[in-house]
Amino acid sequence: MGKCAKQDVLAVIVNKGKIFIGTNNCIIPQLECPRVDMPSGVGYELCKTVCSQINHAEVNACIDAGEYTKGSTLYLFGHTYCCDSCLSYMEDCGVSNIIIVK
Repeated sequence: MGKCAKQDVLAVIVNKGKIFIGTNNCIIPQLECPRVDMPSGVGYELCKTVCSQINHAEVNACIDAGEYTKGSTLYLFGHTYCCDSCLSYMEDCGVSNIIIVK
């Protein structure tokens, strides 16, 4: 696994004194992002097809947290927003608060 060439994103879930971490690492990291000239939020399908990124950092943090996602706070570093699919996933898992750290 290696770092995403476009954005290094870290999601941290905190709940009941426990911390869980998710990243946006790729199985096949690229020297240059295939989305290099695209705005953030566009071309995410290339993350999976070219870089073999399994999930976004937010989803990986939720998977790591398991049952601790219910009522948790997720802190997002390295990105300015959560995409719709991540928001939906976090809502389904029970994340209560999302804080984007700038």
